Amino acid sequence: MLTLVAKILKVLNSQASPWQIGWAIALGLFVGILPFGLLTLLIVLVVCLLTINLSTFIVVWGLTEGLMLLFAAPLERLTWQYAQNDSLLQLLANTETLQLLHLHHTLTLGAFLLGAILLLPIAWLSKTLVMQYRTRVMNSVQQWKIMQMLKASKLFDLYEKLN
Repeated sequence: MLTLVAKILKVLNSQASPWQIGWAIALGLFVGILPFGLLTLLIVLVVCLLTINLSTFIVVWGLTEGLMLLFAAPLERLTWQYAQNDSLLQLLANTETLQLLHLHHTLTLGAFLLGAILLLPIAWLSKTLVMQYRTRVMNSVQQWKIMQMLKASKLFDLYEKLN
């Protein structure tokens, strides 16, 4: 647990671009809400081709994957309710590419649409929050007495070893 906190602090305090961290969070969320399949692997391939923070991507992917255990059933019911359009069902059933990506399944279709809708807002919001943290919080947090106590602890030693 201390190692995870140290890695998060390292990413936030690093010289990585806020956009790199923002896109890592957004794409980690996108992959995390999708059921594992070919679509997930394609997005992971895109992540490998982009310059984003991989450790942030993996952490967000894992956390989101855990949350989807709770939200999968409501998302599937919502998608089933809105996907009862004959032309959409025919398109999904007759197109081999969409079948290969499993978009004819209601959970996969709902998760893909939700992820696509949230991708840009989450990336922008994450970038903004990282910039706000770096300009407003990082310097003042370093001066807190509790941070000075943490610098003397094992957590700070782990943090320093990661640098």
